[in-house]
Amino acid sequence: MEVGLLVTRLVRAQAWGGRSSTLSDVQLRALTLVNAYPGCSPSALADYILLSRPAVTRVLDELAAQRLVARRSASGDRRRVELRATAAGRRQVEAYLAGARAALAERLADLSDGERSTVARAMAILAPRLTPGSLG
Repeated sequence: MEVGLLVTRLVRAQAWGGRSSTLSDVQLRALTLVNAYPGCSPSALADYILLSRPAVTRVLDELAAQRLVARRSASGDRRRVELRATAAGRRQVEAYLAGARAALAERLADLSDGERSTVARAMAILAPRLTPGSLG
């Protein structure tokens, strides 16, 4: 848990430090998750980022106004709304993630080959156990 929090802190500092984005932290988190889980629902997004549904609706309204997120009715259930990042939204997320990757790479640059291998093996073991299937 401690390492996860440290990584999160580094990534968030990178997002705020090289602030080319006009998005708030909450908008950036929501956009990143919508990009990672295309077709997720607003309710699932609210649960995942620990915001109320009305707060997520406001965030999504702002992202939609900037044409970063699109809402669509689900094909099988027209009452269900699905979220997708637009091409502009995906570019915004990629720019954010590129900066975060660079910051992590800089911090880990002095690992030995053996240490890198150990970290890679540990991540390969952990990732499938920690990754949610979807945000339906």
